[in-house]
Amino acid sequence: MTFEQPFLDLRDKANPDILRIIAVGTPAVVENYVMVQYQIGYAEPFEWSKPLPTVNPGEVMRILTKRVSIS
Repeated sequence: MTFEQPFLDLRDKANPDILRIIAVGTPAVVENYVMVQYQIGYAEPFEWSKPLPTVNPGEVMRILTKRVSIS
């Protein structure tokens, strides 16, 4: 099985402080995590990648890329 990884090119931005969060689990668990992050105001669901298959049956991953300020 082949699939393309989501790619977000942020190299041309002034601030290089990038955080990537990877949620891995069953589709229901990952979806719940994405919705909790939305409910607490951290990330909109559309900011996450679509569910991507992993090597484990019944498991997916979703990736969130955010610009963060550490100053």
